[in-house]
Amino acid sequence: DQERNEFTEKALTKVAQLYLDDENWESALPVLERLEEQADFSQNITFAQSNLMKGHYELEHYQDAVAYAEKVLQRPKLEKRIRSDAKIIIARSALKTGDEAKAQQAYSEVEKIASGELKAEALYYDAYFKNQEGNYKVSNTVVQKLVSDYAAYKYYGAKGLIVMAKNYDELDDAFQATYILESVIKNFSDYDEVVQEAKEELSRIKTEESKTNESVNPDRN
Repeated sequence: DQERNEFTEKALTKVAQLYLDDENWESALPVLERLEEQADFSQNITFAQSNLMKGHYELEHYQDAVAYAEKVLQRPKLEKRIRSDAKIIIARSALKTGDEAKAQQAYSEVEKIASGELKAEALYYDAYFKNQEGNYKVSNTVVQKLVSDYAAYKYYGAKGLIVMAKNYDELDDAFQATYILESVIKNFSDYDEVVQEAKEELSRIKTEESKTNESVNPDRN
């Protein structure tokens, strides 16, 4: 609380870290803003900006989150992990605000540099956007890579399988689509949201199939 002195930067960093440890974003943000403004050490500026990026995202201030992510990406000698975090914040924020074109671009960049769960997330969205564009076979190839190479990340694997089912449905293979969705419902019960999406998609496909069957049944008037 005193005038800026030799201990200010260190004190701000410690206070910010305490708030971050408690995920108290509301209290952390003003401290991080002051640290960004007053820090002399480059790593502390990066620390402040990267956490301001995360904090604004967590508080659903998506435009501010993107602004700080773009600031972070301009920092010199940026660690690969922090660069990846900034790209993923831009991608997620763009999705939240309905800017799918920006999200697609950001996720394609994440895919090039990420590993582990972030890589799985990026692959899922690659498959998702290819499905949206009508590139169903290519989308399926991406899902196969996701499921085989990143099997540990079951949430994105399960969501990828739903995209695969949608692809097969668009490719007029309702049998394969139904089989995949039933497998998701059976094997991913830990993910209620994913199972619900699979059930809704399965119901939709079965409804469409029943209409088709009725239209070709010669015994119906």
